[in-house]
Amino acid sequence: MASKHIAVLGGGLTGLSSAFHLSRRFPRARITLLEKSQRLGGWVRSKRVNIRMADGSEASVLLEAGPRTLRPNGLAVLELVNLLGLSPSLITVPRTAPAARSRFLHIEGIPGLLRVPTSLRDLLTSPLARTLVPAVLKDAFAPANRPQTEHEDDESVDAFLTRRFGAEFARSFGSALVHGIYAADARELSARTAFPSLLALEARGYGSVVRGAVVSAIRAKKRDKGMERYDLGDVQRLMKGVSVYSFRDGMETLVEAVKRELDINQNVEVLTGEEVIALRKADGEIRGFEVKTASGRTIPCTHLVSALPLQALHRILHRINRSPSDAHALPPLPHLTANTPSSVTVVNLILPSAPGAPAHPPGFGYLVPRPPGGYPLPSGNREEETERGGETDSALGVLGTVFDSCALSAQDTPGAPLAKVTMMLGGPYPPRGAHLADGALVARCHRTLARHLGADVSALGEPLYAEVHRHEGCIPTPGVGHLARMREMREAVRREWGEGAEVVGAEVGGVSVGECVEMGRAVGRSW
Repeated sequence: MASKHIAVLGGGLTGLSSAFHLSRRFPRARITLLEKSQRLGGWVRSKRVNIRMADGSEASVLLEAGPRTLRPNGLAVLELVNLLGLSPSLITVPRTAPAARSRFLHIEGIPGLLRVPTSLRDLLTSPLARTLVPAVLKDAFAPANRPQTEHEDDESVDAFLTRRFGAEFARSFGSALVHGIYAADARELSARTAFPSLLALEARGYGSVVRGAVVSAIRAKKRDKGMERYDLGDVQRLMKGVSVYSFRDGMETLVEAVKRELDINQNVEVLTGEEVIALRKADGEIRGFEVKTASGRTIPCTHLVSALPLQALHRILHRINRSPSDAHALPPLPHLTANTPSSVTVVNLILPSAPGAPAHPPGFGYLVPRPPGGYPLPSGNREEETERGGETDSALGVLGTVFDSCALSAQDTPGAPLAKVTMMLGGPYPPRGAHLADGALVARCHRTLARHLGADVSALGEPLYAEVHRHEGCIPTPGVGHLARMREMREAVRREWGEGAEVVGAEVGGVSVGECVEMGRAVGRSW
């Protein structure tokens, strides 16, 4: 590509990855990254705080308000780790660690936590066997029963799991898993989008996920000689035997490293505090686009990458298309408002803990399934939503809790007598807890955590420190038929906007950090 000007809209993970890889792919191109807020990284938020202990000593603790761990199968992120020289900052959790081997469920009405079995021996002695064993047998011996639907064989996650494993398994395990990843209702989430590997196992097992898993274990996958190559250096070796990993100073380490790299690249300009308000086709001799911002800037560009939330892009296109006389306005795109993202409240708690009296069992954390009667309906009255329902999980909207100090203890002062946990609330629940003041919400979370752990509130100890983060519309919820809708949207971009434009982001290609980075890495390959 000759000297061009590429505008990247949105400074979240996908936008940062797009700008970084475009600058490597087209070193002679001018690249402008525009972000509405004053910070980059989207929902990635890491913060280090100093905690004063009862004996007067202090401990340094790293808090995450967004994503906190990464899986080593995300090769695009490992490539960034290598290219940006972040290996010394890595902290890893081996597969043999308690944080990797022990994960829990809290079933409302059953005291304490139930460990999810990870072996046949665990299964035979687990209270969860009453649900798991019949579910596995049902799938293993039931014939193929994939329905033909209007959405290209797509169905909800709940419908898929109910069809193969039964309704109780779908509610107890499926909804809990969806709470932990998407903070969404499994009855609305697309199975083909969210868990394509399960559908692949079903196909490989001639209708059975269990049979497909057995076949996959016997026929170990051979590495595809044509698979894409990543510049991993020595990082892949460091990931051998690793379950998850992060960085000593949190996930924002990755964001800051990409930003530094962009700042030293003379062909890249990063503009924060610049809200895009209009997108037009260039009306001069140079073919391309014009990006207009709220500050009055007009940025002409030959190529355009939107990594904005789809609903934000919809509002921009809707605003400029209110004026029929603007012949150069970019045409609207289909399906930008098809999915409603989930809102999540994140509560970080630092609790006193000691070797002889740990605040929680060793493990990664626990998830809370959908209530047996479904999610409560909103009343429309904030005070009523806050007061009614007592101290039940449904009243507070608990999705799950992560035991950060077990998995990520290397981020904090070694040996400090404290426990770091993070509770997630909201998603498909009515926003009851979200209307509480921070102090009241922290107190409710503390009591709820004690009940989940089967402990007395006084025995758990009062929080040494707490923070509340309320994230509105932070996780996309791809509904049934999502892949087909996104295919139609991308086709409309090519047809109506031209080959020099791409629309990417978590709502288009996946919500995980790895998927966002991968999508940015792939931008501009056809230019």
